[in-house]
Amino acid sequence: MKEWNEVPHPREFAKPYKIKNTQGSFKITPQKHYSLKEKGIASFYGDKFHGRKTASGVCFNQWDMTCAHPRLPLPSIVKVSIPGTKKEVVLIATDRGPFVKKGDRRIIDLSRGAARILGIEKQGVANVEIKCLEKESAELKSKWPSYRKKGTLPFGLVNRFVR
Repeated sequence: MKEWNEVPHPREFAKPYKIKNTQGSFKITPQKHYSLKEKGIASFYGDKFHGRKTASGVCFNQWDMTCAHPRLPLPSIVKVSIPGTKKEVVLIATDRGPFVKKGDRRIIDLSRGAARILGIEKQGVANVEIKCLEKESAELKSKWPSYRKKGTLPFGLVNRFVR
């Protein structure tokens, strides 16, 4: 029999599923690959979700360098940049989101810590470009069960996978 941390979380499978919240119902179809480049709007999430379990199995800490993406395999390493500036940050996608009303071009939810580094904490949203770092994401995925078992992300984890 497998330990709980060895069993993949249901949302890690590349099978479609639905999310319902106050904004509506959302069909999510996770990707089976790490290839991704997108432009759109980033928002951030924090207080309400701080301490809750994420879709990847670790607890959300609003000050960790993490994000939520609706389709990327979890976990993934993502570079988020603000076009026209030199502001960028590398994050670990550990959760699903954003889930907002249709017509909104939000493509990613940042942790409060990431939003602060990018300088968007006060306005709450910004236009961004995101790119999944494929090689680093695959390496992180192979080591993920040990992080998930502990339930929290070690300090500086992103730096171990981004050179």
